[in-house]
Amino acid sequence: MIERLRQLEKRELMMLSFGALFLVVVLLYIGLYEPYQMALTNADKAIASKRRQIIEVQQLQADYQQLQQQTQKIESQLTARSGLSALALLENMASSVGSRENLSYIRPQPAQTQGDIYIENLDIKLEKLTLQQVLQLLWSIAEAKTPMQIKNVRLKKRFDDKSLTDATLTVSVFRKNR
Repeated sequence: MIERLRQLEKRELMMLSFGALFLVVVLLYIGLYEPYQMALTNADKAIASKRRQIIEVQQLQADYQQLQQQTQKIESQLTARSGLSALALLENMASSVGSRENLSYIRPQPAQTQGDIYIENLDIKLEKLTLQQVLQLLWSIAEAKTPMQIKNVRLKKRFDDKSLTDATLTVSVFRKNR
C-alpha cells in the first residue's frame, strides 16, 4: 500500500490528503463535538427543570406553613369553647342582625362526629331582611369565634315587598369532643 502511495502523482496525493483530512474532521465532529453539545443542552434543560422544581417546592412550603397556621388557629378555636350551645349562638347572631320577629325558626339537624370533632348542623330561617342584614348575618357567621361553616344559603325575594328577602341557611358548628 505504501508502494501504491509513492506511485501517485502530487495532485492525486494532495486530493487524497484533503479527503482524509475531511473524513477526520467529520468523524471528530460527529463523534466528539455533537455529543458534547447535546450533553450540554440536556444539562441546561435539567438545570432549568430543577430550578422550576425548587421554586415550586418553595411555593408549596409557603402554602404548607400558611395551612399549618390556619390549622393551629382553628384548633385553638375548637378547644376554646364558649358556654353557649350552637342553637343559642345562632339565635344571638340572628337577633343581632335583625330582630327576634324576623327569626322564623332554628331547627337542629342530627349531629355528626368525625374523629374528635363534633359537628352540629342547624337550619335557620329569617324573614323580611334587607340585603344588608343578610350580608351582616353571613359575615358574622364567617367571622365567629366558634368555627362555623355555611353549607347552604337560599334567598327568596318577598312577594309583598321586593326590597326584603327571606333567607334560609344551613350552618354547621364545629366543636372539639371532650
